[in-house]
Order: sequence, then C-alpha cells, then structure tokens
Amino acid sequence: MKRKTLISFLVVVLLIGLAAVFFAGKEKKAAVEEGAITEPETQVTLDWWFQDWTGGVNWNKDFIAKFEAKHPNVKINLIPVPFDDLYAKFIPSIAQGNEPELMFGYDEWLSGKDVSKLFYPLTPSLMSIEEFKKYVYEPPLKNVTGSDGNIYGYPYVTGANAFGFTYHKDLFREAGIDPASIKSWDDIKAAAKKLTEYNPDGSIKRSGILFSYTETANAFLDMIQMQGARDKVFNPQTHEWNFNIPEARKAMETFKWFVDNKVYDPTSGDPFTSFPNKLGAMLLIGPWNVGATMTNFPELDVGYIMMPPFPDPNRKLVLGSIVSYGTLFVSKRVTGDKRNAALIFMKELITNPAEFLDIPFYHDPPYWVGAVCNKKYVEELDKRPESQMNEYTKTALLVTKNGLPAVNPLETKISEPIIIRQVIYPEMEKVFLGKESIDDMLRYITDYLTNQEKQLAE
Repeated sequence: MKRKTLISFLVVVLLIGLAAVFFAGKEKKAAVEEGAITEPETQVTLDWWFQDWTGGVNWNKDFIAKFEAKHPNVKINLIPVPFDDLYAKFIPSIAQGNEPELMFGYDEWLSGKDVSKLFYPLTPSLMSIEEFKKYVYEPPLKNVTGSDGNIYGYPYVTGANAFGFTYHKDLFREAGIDPASIKSWDDIKAAAKKLTEYNPDGSIKRSGILFSYTETANAFLDMIQMQGARDKVFNPQTHEWNFNIPEARKAMETFKWFVDNKVYDPTSGDPFTSFPNKLGAMLLIGPWNVGATMTNFPELDVGYIMMPPFPDPNRKLVLGSIVSYGTLFVSKRVTGDKRNAALIFMKELITNPAEFLDIPFYHDPPYWVGAVCNKKYVEELDKRPESQMNEYTKTALLVTKNGLPAVNPLETKISEPIIIRQVIYPEMEKVFLGKESIDDMLRYITDYLTNQEKQLAE
C-alpha cells in the first residue's frame, strides 16, 4: 500500500511538473508575441498599401522620411493603389495571404466582420484599450474592435464627406456674401442665386452651387435623418430601406430646387474640373477638398462652410449617415523584427500625432484638410494661438469639433462604394437631368437597397 501511494505521489508530481513546463512555455511564447517592442537590429522593409491620391501620397512620403531618419533600420515601401483597386483587393488579399505588412483602408469596409480574424492586435500589443481610447475618439473604433474587445486598427482621419461646402473666396467677396452668415439651407439658396452668372441666351455660365457625386448622396441621407426619419428610412432588424417617405422626398426636392431655379447646371461636367475652373462658386463636399484644390490649383483661394442643419437652423445637425474613417492596419502575419517595426511605426503615428498631422496642414500648398480622430492632436491644436494656425488647421479643428459629434451612421451592411457611388447618386443624377422622376428614383433605391441588404443578412 505504501509502495502504491509513493508511486501515485511521484506520478502526480511528474504531471504537475510537466504542466508547469507546458504553461511556462506558453507564457514565454505569449511574452515573446506580446512582449516589449524593440528596434530591429538589422534593416527591415515594410510594404504599405495606401490610397493613391496626390496629397495623401506626398504627405506620407514626407512622414516616411522623418520616420526613417528616426528609425534607420526600418524602411517603409509606400505603394499607391487606386481607390477602386484598394477596395477590391483589401479583404481578398488577406484571405489569400499576400497582403502587405501595413494596409490603409476604410473602417466601413469591415462592417459586420470580426477584425480579430483579419489583423494584428494593437491592444494590448502597443498599449491598453483604456490608453488607446485616450488618443482616439471612441466612435471611429466601432468597426476596428474585435470580438475579443481588442482594437485592431488605428482610425486617424476622415475626409468628412458632405460636411459642408468648399467656396471661392473671391467670388463670395465680389457678390458681397459673408460666408459666416450662412446658417441655413435658405441662406444656401439665396447665396447660390446671387453667385450664379448667365450667358446672353439665359443658359448658366457659372453655377452658384455644384454637387459632387458621392457627397450629394451622403448629404441626401443626412438630410433625411435631420428630419427625424432615421427609423423610417432604414430598419436594421428587418433589413429594409424605405425612401417612399415625405422626408426623403423633401430632401430630394431641395436638391432639385437648384436645378429648377437655374442656379445649378447638372451638365457642367465633373465637379472636380468645374469647380477649380470657376464654373461653380461653391461645391457640396468634404473639407478634404480644400487641401486637394490647393494642392492641384495653388493659385486659387478657397475656404470652407459647415453644413447647416436641415431644413431649418433649429434642427439638430446630423452628419455621416455613411461615414468612412481612413484607418491603418498591421498584417496578422507579421512576426519578429517585422512585427516590431510595424508596431513602432504605428506607435509613432498614434503617440506623436503632431509630427504626422502637421505635415499635410502646414505644407504649402496643403496636402489635405479633414476631420482627425486623434484626440491628443485636437486638444493640442485647440491650444495653439491664432498666429500658429493657418486656415487649414482651423478648418480641421472646425469640422472635427462640430462635425464628429454630429456623426450618426446608419447600421447598414452595404458598403459605401455601393450604396453611395453605385446606387443613390446615379439615380439622383437622372433626376437632375430630367431622365427620371423623384418618385421613380425613391422607389428604385428602396427596392434595390432592401434587396441588397437582405442578401447580405442571409
């Protein structure tokens, strides 16, 4: 009996020892995976897919030069990718295992997906969730938070589509219009009338206002929400859209007013050509267009007017029914020095936001203007004296402080390129050109989007 007891005791001790070794090994592996981030001892190159737009590419090239000087063993290979191609290959590349180490994309592309299966975790790898939220506003974190509660992407900018109007300062001065006086859509209409110029035959020589494709569709959805019809236009439980409602008709009739009253020429062509050629005095768009215009046309003097509430200034401002935050991700496949290099790069972006975000605002001409998601940067910007702020940082501060709190995205499963670019705006354009009635437009987008939503919900 004693012999058996001794053997049993030794077996238990052995099992305990093996378990301790096993769990110690697991803990050691976890410590390696989630351990201290150290500078690579040999040179490491990280590929970075980034959306191919002139200002954004130049901006990031400038930052990469600063980063590489600070971290000489890390090289960043910036690879510009056109928007449509980036959207098309973003998720498939991960599934195929050929994504780059760093990826720029839009958070709404990930709606309904578990990002913990797609990317490398930034929390707790870089910092705790609580610390991360001290740097980044919480609403943009929704689509980049995984099922485990950790954060898998860094949302740092949004072009803030349809947050207002870019305008030509000289044309406003000539017309005697103070942009600060525009507080309502009635003010927009009055200004557009005053700014419109006509040819001798009565045709429009210069539109008082221009509507860009994606932004107009975004504003259309926002204007429906501002009338209190959020639950009427979309039901996320039944996956049904309904634009056959008075609020949608009122919003569309408002856009059509500018055509009917001959202050907007829908045949004026691509607004990104028409506006800089002064075929339009103001353009419904995001503040990002201020930087884009100044980059490509530095001789122009443009400013930005915030979107007024609809239909009157007493309404609550709602923006971002469909909103996309420019976000940076790290490949889930990174290990070793590449992991460390990628996380060092991410940490620089998050914890030293001024080094990164001052570049596009203070370049001459500026590379970009929009709303920023880094709270620390906004807090620091808000403390700067007027003498240290140019118009572009002022615009960024304006749209961030006033626009981001107004963001109220619809819980749709359909991506922005489809809902805005492929469905709503093409139908709005048909109405502008007299090819379709408002009722036909509203019926079509109701049926089409409901069908798409239900397919995605299956």
